[in-house]
Amino acid sequence: MKYRAVETFWEAYAQLPLSIKTRARKAFRLFWQGAQDPPFHSSFRIRKMQGHPDIWEGHITRQYVFTFCIEQDDKTGERVFVFRNIGTHQIYRNP
Repeated sequence: MKYRAVETFWEAYAQLPLSIKTRARKAFRLFWQGAQDPPFHSSFRIRKMQGHPDIWEGHITRQYVFTFCIEQDDKTGERVFVFRNIGTHQIYRNP
């Protein structure tokens, strides 16, 4: 399983409160462990975004969410989870 984050994800992550960054790091460790065999860990409440068929959403807390898409590595055929954005529900405007 491969992962990467786009620049806008890291920019948004840098703006998060420290307590949310800590929770996000713990959550992503759990995500990586469970991503081998979806469905994902139930605590993330992951689902496809309405109106964005190729983008998924998940929850860090009730107020903080992240978005990602799943691509395929051209060379290996492996799935690549691409983290797009993280923040409050306002990120749904620009997932």
